[in-house]
Order: sequence, then structure tokens, then C-alpha cells
Amino acid sequence: MRRKAIVLLAFALFAAPLFGCHGGKRATYDPKFAESFFPLAPNSLWTYRITSKSQRQTYVVTDQVVGERYIPALNLTGAVVQEYYNMDRGGTRPLVYFIKDGYLSRLSGLNYSKEAIEAPAWGRSEESEFLPLRVFPDLSWTSKTLPFGHLAGSFDIAQAHRSFFQDYAVVVPAGSFSGCMRIESRSLYEGGAYASPRNKNLSLTYEDYYAPNVGLIKTVALEGSADGAEVERVELLKFKIESRAGVS
Repeated sequence: MRRKAIVLLAFALFAAPLFGCHGGKRATYDPKFAESFFPLAPNSLWTYRITSKSQRQTYVVTDQVVGERYIPALNLTGAVVQEYYNMDRGGTRPLVYFIKDGYLSRLSGLNYSKEAIEAPAWGRSEESEFLPLRVFPDLSWTSKTLPFGHLAGSFDIAQAHRSFFQDYAVVVPAGSFSGCMRIESRSLYEGGAYASPRNKNLSLTYEDYYAPNVGLIKTVALEGSADGAEVERVELLKFKIESRAGVS
């Protein structure tokens, strides 16, 4: 019996790398999906559950694509997404996605004035170059996020990104997704309140998982490096993706 147990253990150790973390057949990257990891077709909809350990609460966010529009207050044309929070003082807020130099960028912290989109007096939150238009494995790039725009004395977040292909299925409440890309982002908080010795060198690592023809399905925020404690988790609950042929 002891000999049999040793044989079974040896088999388990050998088989683990073959079957992967979640079991089943390993996927391989298909470059035809390079432009499919962030679909923004009008009327597409995603609902996420956000579990925040730092805020000690769980809430739901729903994003729905309105479509491409010119926004006079921002002097740019981009894809408008309505984001709804089911929490106190949440309500509906607009996000604007636009393309620059081969990357997707995002503006948030915006408001509606009747049907018009306006930026608050202090500016708007800018997240530049958070995702390449064409996503391949082993890409590396840097970007900067301005949570309070260019407001004097505010901090910014310097980010270093790298892409990884997930050869096993990623499971979230909305289902099991194959062929995903993981974007690992090391985020360093700089300036403003984070320039003081007490707060200096605050960093988080974000792991964002994108499924082809679906978009973002999961985010895990970790203290410091990728092996740090989890502070927030975002998981896709349900989705509806519009395409030229209809709903997929």
C-alpha cells in the first residue's frame, strides 16, 4: 500500500503540469482574436460584482455602451459607456473611451447635465493607454493615470503593464472562458499626498483578465507585488455583447 501511494503521488506530480490549474485541454493563442478583447459595440452590456476588502463592502456595477459621439465639453470623439452603481449616491455616470497611438484610453469622473456630458470643475480622471488595440502575449508598455486630472497638488499613478496568455479556462460567475489574456499592471502612487515619507512608495498590482469577444471578466487588486494580499476583486456576473449579426 505504501508503494502504491508513492506511485500515485509521483503520477499526480507529473500530471499536474499537463492538466493545468483548472484541468482540461490547454488553449493556444490565436492571433485572429487580437482585436477582440475589448468590444465596444452599441448596446453591449456587462454586470460586475465588486468585492472591496479595503472599503468593506460588496456592490454591483453595470456598464452599457451608448455608442460613439463627439463630446463638446471634452473636444473629442469617443465611445460613450453608461456606468450604473447600485449603492448610495451611486447613480449613472458616463465613461468615454478613445483611441490614441494604438491604445485604448479612458476618461471618467464625468457628469451628465441633462443629456450632455460635462467634466467637473477640477477636471476629469484620465487613464491613458490602459490596453493596446491589438493584444498579444508578452507585450510590455507603460502608462500614467491621473485620478484628479491636472488639479494642482494631486497625485498620479505610474503603471507598468505586461500581457500574458492564459492557456487554461478562467472561471467567474458569468461562466468559464477560454483563450483569455491577463494584463498584469504594477501601479506606483506618486506626488501629492503620496510624496510624504509616510505614504511614499505605495504600490498595487492589478491582474485584469480579458476574454475574446467578451471583454473584461475579472480583476484582482493586490497589495504591492503579485503575491501580495488581495484588496479588491471584480468578477463578471452576466453580459450581452452586440455584433453586426446580432447578440452574441
